[in-house]
Amino acid sequence: MQALPILKLPILVLRKILRTIYIDTVFPISLCSRKMYHLVKNFRDKSVTLRLEIYGESSSVRVVTPNGYHHKVNVMSRDKEKSGNLERVNINGHLVPIDRSRKHHRGWETYWDDKVEGLQSLMEYISDLFGIKNETKITVSPDTMRLLDVLKERQRNDYELYQYHRLSEKESHFILENYPAKVIRIAGLPDNFPIGKYLQTIDSLCVGTKVSITLDDLLSMNCVELVLSENRFTGTEINQILQHWAIGGFKRLKYLRLDVEYFNMHRVLEELTHTRMTEKREYKSIVFRSNTDPSTTFSDRDSIITRNDGVVASFQYNEQSDRVQFGVWPDSEGNEY
Repeated sequence: MQALPILKLPILVLRKILRTIYIDTVFPISLCSRKMYHLVKNFRDKSVTLRLEIYGESSSVRVVTPNGYHHKVNVMSRDKEKSGNLERVNINGHLVPIDRSRKHHRGWETYWDDKVEGLQSLMEYISDLFGIKNETKITVSPDTMRLLDVLKERQRNDYELYQYHRLSEKESHFILENYPAKVIRIAGLPDNFPIGKYLQTIDSLCVGTKVSITLDDLLSMNCVELVLSENRFTGTEINQILQHWAIGGFKRLKYLRLDVEYFNMHRVLEELTHTRMTEKREYKSIVFRSNTDPSTTFSDRDSIITRNDGVVASFQYNEQSDRVQFGVWPDSEGNEY
């Protein structure tokens, strides 16, 4: 079948084509030439907000749509190239081999001498192509930590940082002090790491290890969202946290999830202005906005707590998991109760 002479099409037709094709087609078309790159950049569908996800451990970059559809570009070591006859393309000033064959269901494969340089180049190329400014998530591994310097210079702290490999206490302090991303999900902190002071500098924090934290640390926090998965708090402590919010504390707090012990729902709520919820409502948080994360659902078994200024929040206690969730309305997407 004869190739379509796309550059010879009328500009209105070309614009319509580029606005309707999927992102997994937009990327390879943009690599054909600099002219095609600029046409794609200018005529693509800009009504859709795209996210960029960088995975240091698997060495890949993804472009993700709001409904969770994504296209992935893999970064491979040059010595993994099985054929010396692969097409060469220019990605951010680097002429690199690319395998576009459909056998790679995981996405296109690109080959680099330096994989971290490859991730950085793809990140910058795709961000510019799709106009992605701050909607960025990065998962780092020990070998790809220097990508954080690139992101910090590019967009300060306006990104999401995911970290799962084991860290020393020194490494933990270094990351939290130097890369306080707006959203941090971290599971590699050493046991009983002192997290208290970072509740003042990080907007949204999800911690997957047991940390050293006091009630005073919580009462003085400045977080928008906080999830502590391995610490346990008493009903008395939860009551003090809710009382502090009810009288006007935690002005920035929107979502809180903590595990509990010795918990009595009646005693926790008895001094608060509260009612039963009348309907089931889904709550959208920032730390759990990925399509792979379970959504937070409040039901008519849960409570509504009212602050002294009229702001309301849903409160839930799950007896099976000994976990409480607290969500202030409106949620992160502006949904009202």
